Amino acid sequence: MAYQLTTEELRRRAEAFLGYRAEETPEAVPDPSADLTLLDCDGPTGSLTLRYDTKPWMANIWGVVHGGVVATLVDTCMGITCGIQCDAITPTVSMTVNYARPVPLDAEIVVRTRTIRCGATSGQLSAEVYAAGQPDRLLVTASGAYCTKKNDLFGGKTPWDAGE
Repeated sequence: MAYQLTTEELRRRAEAFLGYRAEETPEAVPDPSADLTLLDCDGPTGSLTLRYDTKPWMANIWGVVHGGVVATLVDTCMGITCGIQCDAITPTVSMTVNYARPVPLDAEIVVRTRTIRCGATSGQLSAEVYAAGQPDRLLVTASGAYCTKKNDLFGGKTPWDAGE
């Protein structure tokens, strides 16, 4: 069951998870969770603000970040936000992505997630993507539902608790 975390606890869990992914993800695997940087968080609202640098390999034929890469990024960020609050690995149930503007290549972008609800069986989250320094000019918005039932994917220990 989800519970409201303090900002300090949400930050600790997010940093522990991101550190785990950075260490455990092979360099040849393009996994957004291995390259995210936590900028800010708020425990009472269950929100994270994460930085990500887009790369040339992410290009589509028009020279901007491919929509599938953007979808992977927002799904990853919402899933992390949900999982660290619900203390579970949270598979995606459904997700909607709205592309308002192209996401540029070789750019620093920000993903801001917000928890709408995180309960015993499901969590609903939203995300916004914008270029660093331009929070009022949204590039992408998304919403997702995640399964929050406990599972044993990590042998009963979640990655954000690996150091304890």
